[in-house]
Amino acid sequence: MGSTIISQRLHVGLQQLTALAAVTHSFLGPNKNHKFIQDESTGESSLVCTCFRVLEHLDLTCSVGQLANETIQAHQKVFHSGAGCLLFMAGVWSRAALECLHRGISIPHIVSAMSEGLDICCEVCRSISVSIEDVRPVASDSGTPVLQGSPHTVLRNPVTGMNSSHGALNNKKQSRIKLTHSRHFCANDKADENTTPGLFSHAVSSKGVDIPHLAEAVSHGCVAAMSLVVEVSKIQSKNNGSGDSCRTFDVNKLVTCTLPGLSEDHSCVLPGCVILLSAEQASLVHHMKEQKWQVVLINGDLSEKYRHLGFNNKNDISQVTDKLDLKGLSKEDDWEDNVLTTLLKNNVNLVLVNGEASERLTQHCMSHRILVVERVKPDILKDFAETTGAVPVTYATQLSKHCVGTRVEISIWRDCSGNRRRASMAVNIVADRTALVTVVLTTSVHSKLQTLEDCFWGCAYRLHHTLKDRKLLPGAGKTELLCVQTLQKHIKDNGEQTPQAKQGRAGNPHRADVFQLMADGWMDYISTLMLNSGTCSKVDAWTTINQQLKDFNGGLSLDANFSRLLLRDDTEDGMMSPNMKRSAGKVYDNMTVKFEAWRKALDLVFLVLQTDTEIITGIDPKQVEGQSNVMVL
Repeated sequence: MGSTIISQRLHVGLQQLTALAAVTHSFLGPNKNHKFIQDESTGESSLVCTCFRVLEHLDLTCSVGQLANETIQAHQKVFHSGAGCLLFMAGVWSRAALECLHRGISIPHIVSAMSEGLDICCEVCRSISVSIEDVRPVASDSGTPVLQGSPHTVLRNPVTGMNSSHGALNNKKQSRIKLTHSRHFCANDKADENTTPGLFSHAVSSKGVDIPHLAEAVSHGCVAAMSLVVEVSKIQSKNNGSGDSCRTFDVNKLVTCTLPGLSEDHSCVLPGCVILLSAEQASLVHHMKEQKWQVVLINGDLSEKYRHLGFNNKNDISQVTDKLDLKGLSKEDDWEDNVLTTLLKNNVNLVLVNGEASERLTQHCMSHRILVVERVKPDILKDFAETTGAVPVTYATQLSKHCVGTRVEISIWRDCSGNRRRASMAVNIVADRTALVTVVLTTSVHSKLQTLEDCFWGCAYRLHHTLKDRKLLPGAGKTELLCVQTLQKHIKDNGEQTPQAKQGRAGNPHRADVFQLMADGWMDYISTLMLNSGTCSKVDAWTTINQQLKDFNGGLSLDANFSRLLLRDDTEDGMMSPNMKRSAGKVYDNMTVKFEAWRKALDLVFLVLQTDTEIITGIDPKQVEGQSNVMVL
């Protein structure tokens, strides 16, 4: 009729969530692009390569950004993995919800269909999960487990060696192109004979679980970091009396120590904990080498003014005494004398403090050959309490002979004075029968320390969740493709004239449309991984994925042909950093982590969608004044 209808019900929150998720697309997959985030007020910058670090450093002024950040940080705190997947899926499903609204689909139908779609996919994924007892190494022709490196992700024809997937797809005589993308797509074929043996030794646990191979299967390209995790398992197993075999892995008995200035080759694993001390403190350690130390543990600050959390100080009370202070000692001096006397009386020569320590008391203790170490991590104090018999106290005045732990050894590990650090000496503190292990992470680039530490903890927790779940999902993009294929099958069944299909259409007539938009989100996820490889465009990636789906929908069972989705890792070696080599075996993902990421992503979308319906925003009414052919709803 020549009229224009403008709705003020613009869902700005969904648009903001989509835009925020797009910022982190380059962090998806193992080939992460680093970004510098600069603080305009201070001029300081941070190097990041994960979505949760980006959100942590951004000044998020909108409520949607803050909500997304809280969701990501909460997920990261628990799982230490999958945050990128969570934010990406929240972005693509926000876009799907916007498209549903644009098509006139009601919000109850959107929520109902998207919830049903995710439930269907999770149920199918559970049915194809793999028990960790069934995860076996992929051996080379010589029978040795391998870990093969690969420089880039390439869509390559295995016969002609062409890198153009588009050209290969147009030639029916050429063999079928296979999806190729590092940890997300990998080959089931035997590794090349010339492949260098991997960093993971082959050791099967007493429970039939091969921890080194499981670590390789969930390393996701982070070989150097995961090899440290395997070394942690070896040391913990040895401390538990299991010999050199990897029979146990306890992520709760694991701490990290970052040490800039040294190259990454110096990263290592040590029993006990590693503490950085000053040269003066280290001289005391050197003087008392090969001796057993007596230790006490302080939960809090070692100072006279420290009060525990929740302590109520009565400001309106004055202290009056009838005794004359002839010594002229202050309250703090009296406290220091009492603490030092208590330590000397109980033969204590090591004090581990969770918080900060009084500088004056620390110096007095040094003169009496008592080492005070401040800012000790809670996990370290907990382990020393369990292994030495020490009883942690909040205040030093609570110390008695029953609180003292025994049989602690301290040795100088490395001189770090060349690193221009105030604490110039690294010492190794070990208690008898300890299960605590410290991973020392080193790099010559100070800004990379946080990235290396995040990468290590991601690997450690992937192995932890693997052993906890006892189940794994097929990786290499196979799980996401299964979800796409499952939703497409339901879309096809929904169009049939069966009683079940009619009932489904009656309950939600827009079910098929919503399912298709959800499937497009998973397609976008896989194609973005391929795009980040730098060897194909988004269009080529979608073309290749659609071709795979056509093969499965051509009357063949998806389960029977799952192996066809594995990566052909046949690219040239030598062009990639050894820290990012890729596994020649099968790749797996954590089931619980992936499901939680999907569900939290959808919950975030629903929350923003509901908020948008309650807080209505739109265009400025002044923009439509005087226009007779415009009707504002």
